[in-house]
Amino acid sequence: MGYRRPVWVEVGLSAIRKNVATMRSFIGPTTLFMAVVKADAYGHGIEEISRVVLESGADRLGVALVEEGVRLRRAGIDVPVQVLNEVPSSAAELVADHDLISTICSWELAKELSLRAQERDKVVKVHVKVDTGMNRLGLSPEETPTFLERLGSLKNLEVEGIFTHFALADQPENDYTMEQFGKFENLLSELEGRGLRIPLRHAANSAATIFFPQTHLDMVRIGITLYGLHPSSATKGKVSLIPALEWKTRISAVRSLAPGEGVSYGLTYRASRDTRIATLPLGYGDGYTRLFSNRSDVLVLGRRAPVVGNVCMDQCMVDIGDTPDAGVGTEVVLLGRQDGEEISADELAEILGTINYEIVCMIGERVPRVYKGPSPFFEVGCEQ
Repeated sequence: MGYRRPVWVEVGLSAIRKNVATMRSFIGPTTLFMAVVKADAYGHGIEEISRVVLESGADRLGVALVEEGVRLRRAGIDVPVQVLNEVPSSAAELVADHDLISTICSWELAKELSLRAQERDKVVKVHVKVDTGMNRLGLSPEETPTFLERLGSLKNLEVEGIFTHFALADQPENDYTMEQFGKFENLLSELEGRGLRIPLRHAANSAATIFFPQTHLDMVRIGITLYGLHPSSATKGKVSLIPALEWKTRISAVRSLAPGEGVSYGLTYRASRDTRIATLPLGYGDGYTRLFSNRSDVLVLGRRAPVVGNVCMDQCMVDIGDTPDAGVGTEVVLLGRQDGEEISADELAEILGTINYEIVCMIGERVPRVYKGPSPFFEVGCEQ
C-alpha cells in the first residue's frame, strides 16, 4: 500500500443518503429539493457529495461562487446549478458558457447576462433575489415588480425563479420568519396581479423546512442538515440526523515530560506531573485552529486527551498521561466518535464561540477526504 498522509477526513456516504431521505420526508412530492454544496460541500467534498445527493433524491444543486458551478460542470454534473450569490458582471461569460443559473438583483448583471447569452445563442436562467429582512443581498419588495418588468425587455434571459432568505428560521419561537414570509407572499400576490407568474418560488432553508412547512413553496434549499449537523439546538428535538464527517490522525511521536517542563511555542502549558506528550501531525495549516490551544480535547483509545501548548501550523500536542497503551501510530479522533465517546462539531464550535458550520468548513484542502460506504461513482474507501 502506498503512502497516505496520516491525517484524513472520513465521510460516511450512508449518513449523507439517510440525511437526504430525512429532509425529503418534510416536503411534498411536487416540491423540488435543492442540495446546497457551497464551500466544498461544507468541507465534505463538492464533487463526490454532489453525485451522492443527486443519486439519493436531490433535484438540483446550489453553490455560492461561479467557480464552484464551473467545477461541477467540469466534473460532468449536468443538473440545474444555481449560484446563490450575485456574481460580478465580469463572470457573466462563465455563467453562460457553463449553463449555470444566476441570482440577480442588479440591472448591470442582468444586461451583461443578456448580452453574453445572445452572443452564444443561449438562454440564461435567472432567479431574482428579494431582501425581506436579512439585509444582506437582494432587491426590496417595493422595487422588485418594476425590476421584473424591466427584465422582460432583455433578450435571452428566462426568469425561472424568485427567492428570499430567512434570518431567524432556526429560532421557531421568533415571529420574524413569518414577518419575512408575509412580505414575500404579499410580493408574490402583487406580481400575480401584474401577470408575472414565476415558476419557482423559494424561501425555506434547512431550519424553515423543518419548522415552517408553509414556506416550502416550489422548492426548498437544504444545506447544513445534509451533512448531519443541526442549524441550531432547536432542531435537535424535531429531526434525527447523522453526522457524516469524522476527522482523524495518528500519533507521530511520544515523549515524557517531568513536572514544570513546557510544551510548544511560548511554553503556555507546563506539566504538573510526570506525563507523556503525543505529537499529532496537523495544525492550524490544516484548519485545526490555534484557538484550540489548551482548550480542546481529542480521543485516544476512546478516552479524552487534552490539547496542550500552542497549536502549531503543522503539529499539535496532546497529553496522553492517562492513556498508557497509546503510542506512535495510534489513531486519534479530533472530530467524531471512538469507542462510545464523541467530540462533536457543536462542542468544538462552543469552544470557539462559533457555529458547527464553521468547524467543518475550516478543514483545509490538504487534508484528504476518504469516502466510506457504497457508491456507484467511486470505490469504497476512495481517497479524494
